[in-house]
Amino acid sequence: MDGKLLVRLYNVGLGDCIYLRVPDANRDVHILIDCGNKFGKLDLLGECIEHLKKELPDAGNGKKRLDLLVVSHPHEDHHKGFEAAFFSDIKIEHIWLSPAYGDETPQSRGFHALQAAVGRALNSFSNLSETALGELSEDVRELLSLSKSEALQMLKFTLPTANQIQPLYVTADTPEAQLKIFEDDAIKLKVLGPMADIDRFYLGGNGLMTSSNEITTAALESGYNALFTTSGEIEIKPPQNISGQDFERLRSRIQANALAVAAVVGHAVNNLSVVLLLEWHGRRLLFSGDAEWSEARKGAVKDYSSNGSWNVMWQERKEDLSEPLDFYKIGHHGSENATPWTPKDHPINEILAHLLPESRKACAVASTQRTSRWPSIPDAALLEELGKRVANARAEYVEAEGPKSVKPNILQPQRTDLEEQVMGVAVGYIQIPFDPLE
Repeated sequence: MDGKLLVRLYNVGLGDCIYLRVPDANRDVHILIDCGNKFGKLDLLGECIEHLKKELPDAGNGKKRLDLLVVSHPHEDHHKGFEAAFFSDIKIEHIWLSPAYGDETPQSRGFHALQAAVGRALNSFSNLSETALGELSEDVRELLSLSKSEALQMLKFTLPTANQIQPLYVTADTPEAQLKIFEDDAIKLKVLGPMADIDRFYLGGNGLMTSSNEITTAALESGYNALFTTSGEIEIKPPQNISGQDFERLRSRIQANALAVAAVVGHAVNNLSVVLLLEWHGRRLLFSGDAEWSEARKGAVKDYSSNGSWNVMWQERKEDLSEPLDFYKIGHHGSENATPWTPKDHPINEILAHLLPESRKACAVASTQRTSRWPSIPDAALLEELGKRVANARAEYVEAEGPKSVKPNILQPQRTDLEEQVMGVAVGYIQIPFDPLE
């Protein structure tokens, strides 16, 4: 497959592990996007990395060269596999991380204050006895394992130190020169999301504003820190970043059900997913992580409010999303709120009409697995709609019968969890090559 771009999506269960081989001017550029799963074994992720190493060129000193590692956001279905042993013989040239990993810019301070407040809340659970922990609901136990702290250490410190590089916390506002990894200037790897101003686009309130109509990061921090203070007693302070009514509603939800914290943080972290658009010799490939879209306000973006990432990208990066794709990595394992489409009449559907018109020329793949924990992932209605729009649709897949499953003989995109039904063997990955168009 010399001269062809290669996309490979490993079957890791409910998670992502994506390899790209991109022909450049004088070499191939090798990229890994995420390495994680939610319910699968860690060993499986290690096996995927071992398989990946066969594709990587020698870097000297017994190591293989990986030109770019991108980790879309800090949830374990995207970063659980970042273990020191898996990467000890790989030389990584560049690491791009979501600002959700800790880019402490003034624009992101409110988000990180919320993360810290949630961390303090979760610590109260970790101090419970085994008996008490066993009595917690499945939802709360899920909340306690939303992320893997060891992976945070690996990605922010251990791997960068071992490779003598600094991680780059990328956003749609990162200068193009900092994102240049190809020798051929015509090949672009663009970051479409998130925007750098996290508080404005994804986590703002509608409370106190400055004279310039911008909410202050100090107000955001004090508001979030008021939810959970550092002491054992929670002192209720006058809210400064959201209305008093919303503040009390949020506090009561958190106190009544710890999963509310996961909802607040989880949606915010998903919307801070690194969204990549690769433009290569007339081909356009989109990798959207777990970016979500919002139905509120008919999809319109409101400053200093909790907007969906897709809504923001459509407003701020519409030019990049207005042309058809050649490949779409289906967002959030096929979740209904992660691909901009709904069966209802809604302006958000305009995005998918541009990206995947019903010409059946593009390919799309869902890296997914149906589980009892989230039976609506992947969403049957969404997969049926995508099946009408892509060239690599399958009608042969058969799922166990259930209210959320895709009905038999319905076209749907390729799925990592079901592809062996067509291939006849458990191939372990879906691989799609692309020729240049230009």
